[in-house]
Amino acid sequence: MVNIKNVRISNSNLKTKTPGMVALFVGGTSGIGKGTLRQLAKCANAPKVYIVGRSMTSAALLLSELESLNPLGTFIFIETEISLIKNVDTVCAEIKGKEQKLDLVFLSAGYLSVAGRQETSEGVDTFCSLAYYGRLRIIDNLLPLLCASLNPRVISIFNAGKELAVDLDDLELRNRYSFTNAVNSATTQTTLAFEELAKVYPMVSFCHVHPGFVTTGILARLTGTATGIWRLPAILARWTLVPVLHLFGRSIEEAGEWGVFVATSAKYPPAEPKDPHEVGVALPDGVDVAKSSVVTDGKGNGVYRIDNYGESVENECDKILADYRADQVEKKVWEGTKSVWVRALKCGES
Repeated sequence: MVNIKNVRISNSNLKTKTPGMVALFVGGTSGIGKGTLRQLAKCANAPKVYIVGRSMTSAALLLSELESLNPLGTFIFIETEISLIKNVDTVCAEIKGKEQKLDLVFLSAGYLSVAGRQETSEGVDTFCSLAYYGRLRIIDNLLPLLCASLNPRVISIFNAGKELAVDLDDLELRNRYSFTNAVNSATTQTTLAFEELAKVYPMVSFCHVHPGFVTTGILARLTGTATGIWRLPAILARWTLVPVLHLFGRSIEEAGEWGVFVATSAKYPPAEPKDPHEVGVALPDGVDVAKSSVVTDGKGNGVYRIDNYGESVENECDKILADYRADQVEKKVWEGTKSVWVRALKCGES
């Protein structure tokens, strides 16, 4: 377990790094993304950050705060509905037209709902698009810029360490959709897709993070999606159970400190760094390099399944993932993901 004291030591040392970090935050206007963005503004040396969100009006106050926290930083808001693959492509094209390199992609957009499958205009389930398909499209589009960085890192805030067996013939869950199945499918596919990408891009660190329970307000919003006979119990839970759970949760501010640590620490190096001296902020005493999801002959693959205390997860899910790797399921997942993008873009054109 990484101590919060060491997290703060590492983050404070970020100011000594070369100025000009370029980052993309998708989901940075609320929750963990917002908390991480604030902490990055406090700690980074003149960063340039693109922030993708749904409302410029809602983001105005945040942008003003970030500029106040870091007058040397540049914070650019891009307004769009990121659940649509065509919009993902537009955002990525804009960034690729302006930047020569990208150091960090931080993905935390999402929502919870018990209302069942809700498809976008492109025919993709909205939850799955925000949690997985849209996120991986962003990464795939921006890998050329990431590869131009000395220390490129991708972070997806989701459900690492909770990978379960999934229906490989129904990864989109068109036949057996439930919220639980959607979470499980996106979780397992994220880790496997990261492992497939890491084979081709070993100079990039891929971090799949489980942040633990953070008091973002997401549970209160979840109760608001209940309908029918579940509506009354949901209302009761919102005013009784949720406030009690918040007493035990991590604040957005502290979650943001952890977010910056994972985004910048040398604890999570790529498999083949361009420069071994440029893999992040030096580790404080007592903090070790994390274990990659796959280690072969002592060499990690640069993919990390990270728990809410910054350490690599090792649990019963490892057997499931090992079996999938033996059957090269990661290749099937990646090919299936690309086919969903193709179909979504065609559907959006019609």
